[in-house]
Amino acid sequence: MEQRDILKINRQLLLLTRQMANDSDAAELMTGLSKPVIDKIATLDMEEIEELAETVGVSLYTLRFSDSVFTRLLQLPRDARSTYAEATLAGNSRGGATFP
Repeated sequence: MEQRDILKINRQLLLLTRQMANDSDAAELMTGLSKPVIDKIATLDMEEIEELAETVGVSLYTLRFSDSVFTRLLQLPRDARSTYAEATLAGNSRGGATFP
């Protein structure tokens, strides 16, 4: 069961990244992947995406929040979470302040 779940997560991440690749800044923020990786994924066809998702064996997705950021995220009202998460990631990607 878990391996099938990993396959689905990987497939979705790869497809989302390929779909968003035209706006590499947004793709980088939304996926956490570097521009060179996004550019490589953008060139993959469906067969290559499926093969990679099936054969890599581990999740390509990683959580990008520290424990303190994740804890704060859980404490925020539902309608504030997205803004907080985006601000945290944007600040970190530019070497700016992190949000506790």
